[in-house]
Amino acid sequence: MDERQINYKDFLKYVHEHFAENITLEEVEEILHLEEDYNKDSPNSLGKSLVIDRLLFTGQKKTGESFIFDQPVYQGINVWIADNHKGKSTIFKIIKFALTGADSIKKDIKSWITEIFLQFTIDKITYTCYINRIGRDRGGVYRFSINRFMELRENQKFDDAQKEVEFEFNNRIQFEEKIQDFFFEQFSFYTLKYTQKNSAKDSFEINTSSLSWATYFKSIYLESSNYEYLFFDNEKYGSQGKKIFEMILGLPLTYPINMLNIQMDRVMETIGKMKLMDKTKLEFNKSSKVQLEKRLAEVTLERKALQEGQKIEFNDRPLIEEYNKLSEKINESRKQQRAVSEAYQKGKNELITHEAELQSLEGDKIKISSEITKLKKRELNIDIYRQSESFFTNLEIKTCPHCEKRVSEDKKKSEIEDHICSLCGEESKEQKVDPEEINEKAKLLEVERSQHEAKLEQIDNNLKKRYEDIEILRKKNAEEYAKSVALTTIETDSRRLSEIQTEIESIGIQRSKFTDLLNKKDNFIKEEAVLLFQLNEIAKQESQIDSNEMANLNLKRDILDYALKGLEKKRVQLNKDILSKLQELIINEVHAFGLLSIDNIEISDKYELIFVQHGISVSFTDLTEGEKLRVKLAFYLSLIQLDIEHNLGRHPRFLIFDSPGSEEMVPKHLQGLSDIFKSINDRFKDKLQIFVGSALRDFSHITDKEKTFIKEEDHFVF
Repeated sequence: MDERQINYKDFLKYVHEHFAENITLEEVEEILHLEEDYNKDSPNSLGKSLVIDRLLFTGQKKTGESFIFDQPVYQGINVWIADNHKGKSTIFKIIKFALTGADSIKKDIKSWITEIFLQFTIDKITYTCYINRIGRDRGGVYRFSINRFMELRENQKFDDAQKEVEFEFNNRIQFEEKIQDFFFEQFSFYTLKYTQKNSAKDSFEINTSSLSWATYFKSIYLESSNYEYLFFDNEKYGSQGKKIFEMILGLPLTYPINMLNIQMDRVMETIGKMKLMDKTKLEFNKSSKVQLEKRLAEVTLERKALQEGQKIEFNDRPLIEEYNKLSEKINESRKQQRAVSEAYQKGKNELITHEAELQSLEGDKIKISSEITKLKKRELNIDIYRQSESFFTNLEIKTCPHCEKRVSEDKKKSEIEDHICSLCGEESKEQKVDPEEINEKAKLLEVERSQHEAKLEQIDNNLKKRYEDIEILRKKNAEEYAKSVALTTIETDSRRLSEIQTEIESIGIQRSKFTDLLNKKDNFIKEEAVLLFQLNEIAKQESQIDSNEMANLNLKRDILDYALKGLEKKRVQLNKDILSKLQELIINEVHAFGLLSIDNIEISDKYELIFVQHGISVSFTDLTEGEKLRVKLAFYLSLIQLDIEHNLGRHPRFLIFDSPGSEEMVPKHLQGLSDIFKSINDRFKDKLQIFVGSALRDFSHITDKEKTFIKEEDHFVF
């Protein structure tokens, strides 16, 4: 057996001995059994590394300009130098997308890209990842180069190369799943799980999540936004940072400790739920107990009332007689009120009718009076006309009133015979009105006026009669109203009637209750016995709330806790040599980066980095921003060196540093950072691959010329 493994049977015996009085060995094994071997993890290097050979992608910018980015890359350090926001990070995110399926490319740039090709090598086998981004993502991973892919596509011979297809996908979800399976198999990674508590208050629900290949990739792709963290933002959520560390190193017993911790969380979830249920049950029992005690008291009172009930007299006859008399009185009053009200309303309606007729007669009188006035005016006009006509007819004109010339007898004669005016000499065209006709019209007008005056006299007589009738009706209505007011009100009698009815109903309820008590007499003793029994049962439940199921869960929790402590203690021993080597590598790199203030570095039993600075222990979060960056670079470089120098760990020996260092870094530290990259390239250029993207021109000499891709100021990478 490997010295870094444990004997599973001995481990079971070790746990069982501690709980032998309460559980059998078989039952312990049932609790601690896992789907895979406890010795699944191994820190021994697989000797594999991930090497990117070539990146090619095509597309069209919003300006309409087409572009092709085709870049061969090499082992050792490859560096892209360009101003900020000129495309360096996009290059790295495209590589990340092709290797994980996790798309973090900026939305505005994502729409430009139509095809992505990434050629890489693992264990001397060349692969090409192809992604078609037109519409829905589709493509595959193939065991040949980009050039062969182009050749097969051009000649339409993909069907001849099916044996070289690693996998194909038709959407991004498929791609993420299949690329994860591919890299998990290549580097012996697997999914570590962690639990998350439901955010709801007083909830014991937990959800189980898993670390994916995209999460592990955060130990490869070191983004500028995460340089203040050892792994990434929110890495303590579910202890993800610790789990990445365990997986990359392949620390022994990682799998069983992870799975037993998940099982422990599930047991604690069940215990919490049961306690909540027990609490609810206790509260329910308490509520039930109050109700039962209340009912028991009621039964006791009812029994006493039954004993006293024989003395009770339910005499409601006087009330009933009074009720009947009041009812008759109220009904008679209502009849009188109705009769008076009807008589008053009838008189009121008649008055309204007479007043309407009176108003109509008044209107007729006005109309006839107006007509008589008009006729009198017409008679006057005719009389005036008749008098003026007679005047002008008998008038003899002797001299012209204008020139005072004398009118001749011949002209006078001509005026009479020929109707030619003796003054102006014009012939009159108008026919003179016949006096007889005038007189006839005058007689007709006189007759018509006389008729209207007769009508007017009749209307005046009718009006006088209506005024007399209306006065009589008004007096009568006033008398009827006085009668209604004088009637006695029924409000007092109605109120008393309601009071009597309430008293009668109350007596009826008491009589019914007493009758019910008499009818239930035989059931009182039985009900009292049942109530006492239920109260006794509640008392027993309160004392037995810690059930057998809860005892079993507590035992299972204790067994898991004991087993986990034993495994963690054993893992400290098994991993001591690995972690010691890693600590030494990290402190050497930290000092090489110029952080001489850090005297020592330790990795705790919880796999947290502890730094001894000026004799004081501090964590990563306590370091300054500049110190964090250099420590993080040293940490990841040390993980790779652990594999290179000691054949330990499973890091793919591939790193991406996006913008390490800033323009604010002091020249001394910047030079130290540049020198360390150059030193790494010289020492390990055939054993690892590092991509560096920076806006700092000082990095232009950290690697070979053919591995340095420099863009002029204000120029884009693609």
